[in-house]
Amino acid sequence: IVSIYETAVFIFTGAFLGMVGQLIRVVIGLKKLKERSPSENFGKDIDTKQLVISIFIGVVAGTIAALTLLGEEIDKQTLFTIVAIGYAGTDFIEGFIKKYYVSN
Repeated sequence: IVSIYETAVFIFTGAFLGMVGQLIRVVIGLKKLKERSPSENFGKDIDTKQLVISIFIGVVAGTIAALTLLGEEIDKQTLFTIVAIGYAGTDFIEGFIKKYYVSN
């Protein structure tokens, strides 16, 4: 049986690792943007609001992953899985939001 404290720590860890996964995606996106944009226009192409929302979605994806994996043995593989879910899950959630909420 998992205690409330252990559950809370695992959920917060999942949220943090989901954010880390999304931040990896952000860094890769910024690198690609930097390669395509001239130096003087680089900052103008960044949508800060979208960036913050995207990071928050990574937190949500990591939290959902942690809730799904609750009770599993916590090892390196589990932690990397949550980071990967933060990375890939954000694409899924953003796509879902754009398809069903932005277009309506």
